Amino acid sequence: MTTRKNKSRKKARKSLFNSESAVATVIAAVLLLSIIFTVLAVVRIEYVPAWKTDAEQSHMSEVQNDMAELKSTVDMISLFTSSDLNYSENRFPVTISFSMGGGEIPILEPSKSSGTLSLNGEYCRMTITPEKSSISTSHKIVDCGGITYYSNNREYINQVFRYENGALILSQKDRSLMRQFPSFDIKHTDDNYTVSINAIKITGEPDSISSNTDASLRLAGLYAIPIYDSNDSEGIDSFTCTILTGYPDAWISYLNDTSKNAGLEYGTDYALDKIGSDTVYFSFLPGSNKTLERLYISKSVIQAELGAGGCINDGEVNGSESGEDENEPEEEDEPEKELTHGNSIILNKPGIGGVISSGTYIQFKNNGNSGNNNYYWIKINGSENKFKNNDIVKLIIDGDQTSGTADMSNNQITDFNFNVKMYIDGEYVDQGKVTGIYVKDYTDYESTLTYLLPSYSSGTQFQVDGVSLIGWWPENDSAVNLYNIGPSPTNNEFLRIDFNSGNTYFDCSADYEIVSS
Repeated sequence: MTTRKNKSRKKARKSLFNSESAVATVIAAVLLLSIIFTVLAVVRIEYVPAWKTDAEQSHMSEVQNDMAELKSTVDMISLFTSSDLNYSENRFPVTISFSMGGGEIPILEPSKSSGTLSLNGEYCRMTITPEKSSISTSHKIVDCGGITYYSNNREYINQVFRYENGALILSQKDRSLMRQFPSFDIKHTDDNYTVSINAIKITGEPDSISSNTDASLRLAGLYAIPIYDSNDSEGIDSFTCTILTGYPDAWISYLNDTSKNAGLEYGTDYALDKIGSDTVYFSFLPGSNKTLERLYISKSVIQAELGAGGCINDGEVNGSESGEDENEPEEEDEPEKELTHGNSIILNKPGIGGVISSGTYIQFKNNGNSGNNNYYWIKINGSENKFKNNDIVKLIIDGDQTSGTADMSNNQITDFNFNVKMYIDGEYVDQGKVTGIYVKDYTDYESTLTYLLPSYSSGTQFQVDGVSLIGWWPENDSAVNLYNIGPSPTNNEFLRIDFNSGNTYFDCSADYEIVSS
């Protein structure tokens, strides 16, 4: 019985293997799979890269639209800031969204390209020098800052979109061109020309976001001010303008076209050149039959801050570029020390001692009644720098100071003999020793000026608002620190610092602390 069953099984097996229909089915399945894989391979090799290129090109168009919206928004904010005197006090932020990544193809190639949005990661500076009879006046300098998008495409050529000083620039393979123009206007009536330049400064801490999702940028207008108007002086007949930029070709092409469209002739009425790899030189030349009737320069300052966006780290998208673990507990900020303010402080110590800290500063608004005339001034190493009405002047202590003097009273500053870096309206002007100063009727005084006196076993007198906190005797070895030093509001805005080898004397207002040894 068993033998019969075994024979039956062997016969059935033999019949199966000898079945032509079964073999044909297997072969057909193999061929069908081969055709499917071949078609998929051909599609992936021949067509997907082209589709990917088209998709990434479409994404680049979206990015360009986002950058164009950025420019139009900045132009709008600049217009509101300059036309509304109360705008800076009631400013509201505007948020712009950026499409950072794209170019995905569902199922076949779902991965996205990515991009990087950078704030003030590249340099841009414009320097304008008015001239009268080939004699230059003071430079007008604007550190423009800027916002840049760098693509990271897989198939389509990489591009850079750059916003700087009012211009939207497209850069590709070391070539650049302007997609939207800055506010650099040349107008004329017959042969009388007016040049108007509205510089745009993007301010904010340098930052960047790398992402393949979305990111945002928040903008707010700070202020808009006139920098120069030749109508307020004896007039000019020429000027030079240099632009330090990573995209000189775009600026040269724009300035050349703008000048020609205004009827100026190259070499006769204007000069234009590229100096080195990153400097553009433009000059309105004197001596032709074209008259420079007016040069007007203004500046709008826009605060920018990058918002949240997904960030690519090792192929994964995270919410922060720092790569910090979101599950880790955040460190709590240490509580700040409580400081006490004194409206009238006197610190008196025989001999020199202590240090005025580097990086601290005083700032004030020149509010003189001389209109736009350059009446008040500061001399740095003997070189005079004049102010106009409403100029914001900032003097930053350059290096720890162990000697020096200062004198203020009745809203006048007549001495500030320290090494400083000087800024006017946020623009760097000069640095060195203040060898002379005359400022009158200033307002909006600000100060982080700091003096640190280490502990000494010697006589130091310290009075606050008429109360003696440290007397001449007995000797006190406590450290005394003064912060935010300024003129006394209860003593005719009086401040005196006499910091020399024979004596250390402060009569001022300040926040203070006494640190026991």
